[in-house]
Amino acid sequence: MNEIVNRKIDITTIPGIRKYRNTLQLILLKVLHDIFPHRKVKIEYSINKGCYCNIDSIRITQDDIDKIKRNIQNYIDSDVEIKEIYCTRSKAIKLLREHNIHDIADSLEYVSNKKVLIYELDGFLSVFYSEVAESTGYVDLFDIKPYDPGFIFFYPTRHKPFELPMYTEQNKLASVFGEFNKWNEILGIPDVTSLNKKVQEGSINDIILASEALQDIKLGEISRDISKTQMKFIMIAGPSSSGKTTFANRLRIHLIVHGINAKIISLDDYYINRADMIPDKYGKVDLESIDALDIRAFKENMNELSEKGFTKIPSFDFPTATRRPELIPISLKNDEVLIIEGIHGLNPLMTEGIRDEHIFKIYISALTTINIDNHNRFSTTDTRLIRRITRDYQYRNASASHTLHMWESVRSGEDKYIFPFQEQADVIFNSALLYEHGLLRNIAESILRKVKKDDSAYCESRRLLDILSAFERIDSNAVPPSSIIREFIGGSCFH
Repeated sequence: MNEIVNRKIDITTIPGIRKYRNTLQLILLKVLHDIFPHRKVKIEYSINKGCYCNIDSIRITQDDIDKIKRNIQNYIDSDVEIKEIYCTRSKAIKLLREHNIHDIADSLEYVSNKKVLIYELDGFLSVFYSEVAESTGYVDLFDIKPYDPGFIFFYPTRHKPFELPMYTEQNKLASVFGEFNKWNEILGIPDVTSLNKKVQEGSINDIILASEALQDIKLGEISRDISKTQMKFIMIAGPSSSGKTTFANRLRIHLIVHGINAKIISLDDYYINRADMIPDKYGKVDLESIDALDIRAFKENMNELSEKGFTKIPSFDFPTATRRPELIPISLKNDEVLIIEGIHGLNPLMTEGIRDEHIFKIYISALTTINIDNHNRFSTTDTRLIRRITRDYQYRNASASHTLHMWESVRSGEDKYIFPFQEQADVIFNSALLYEHGLLRNIAESILRKVKKDDSAYCESRRLLDILSAFERIDSNAVPPSSIIREFIGGSCFH
């Protein structure tokens, strides 16, 4: 990296990598605007260690890629100033419309903020929900690879700030994003503005019920596939706040329809005593690590269930951080399956020595597919974070500040122990719901406002508040008690 990057942006931090990424994306958008004028450019979702983008009605060629990269590099080398235009919301909307950036202008019609910060690069305007650097010379590492019909934009990560991530095929994940984009089209909700219009028109209940029905269709397909096999163990894994508990219970109900009885256990009960965990060099215990689980006991239990149909499993007491002395008996008949949910469910270490033909693996995450506008996607991570803030406050007596401060540790654990195994799943389930952000706003907004200005989590809380303000509030009356979102807002029939 050049000196100015090292001096001005620390991309090993979450705010730093956001600033770096936003700056690169602003340069990219400016370059695409110049090369493909009057074409809609959309920054979509994270895939294959990068960010997928597409240009309306154009299939990107290698010649296009080469030209885009040259022009981006020219901006970086020239260190062009990025100007800030801080103005009233009404003036921002007018200015954006004058520049034919109607999608961002439309989204700003719904936000409650009185002031808006617009970034200008060489006459091109855009809005971001976190910082952009002062000039184009603050960044230098990037790459672009074609990904039909668009391309993937790569930049460094927090964990490896001086190199670009290795391209990794994630075909199953890409298939899920493609499937849900089609669902969005079916529902007529390509972006937040479209969703907000449904709320104002009074037709949001149809969107809620249709979203739930689409997830039920997917659950039906998964349960049907399981019914055609000799599976004994269904491993459900996913990052924090994906809705694993509710998904496991809904899957159990769907399996009943196919004549299969299922029992549910959690890998959390295989935690070893906190006092027996080995701390790192800083004296901290990594609760996200697979080493925090008693893997040997788990495999012994599963093999006993396979061979004898009976075993005794542990039970963990979280308030005391110790395993309860009594073991819980559990049986498994020939026509029954065991659903096992936990963040490490897809890790091969958990199932090593258990017959592969007895294991069905499911990866679940809130793979958000709705954009705020063409330049700003609502990230999967932010969706899960807002879910967690809401749940932690209501059910775990934890403040937004507490959740925000520990979130970086949670994400680091996900990068190490969960995401590397997602493509090994037999199926990927998207737990995101199109309507959930307007619903979460009702609860999360007041929780986030309690973060004080002198708290280091304050800026992050304001960023999340700004994003949530783009969504019209949605009433929860039409949300069924079996919905995954009920796990976070309350009223679930499974709790």
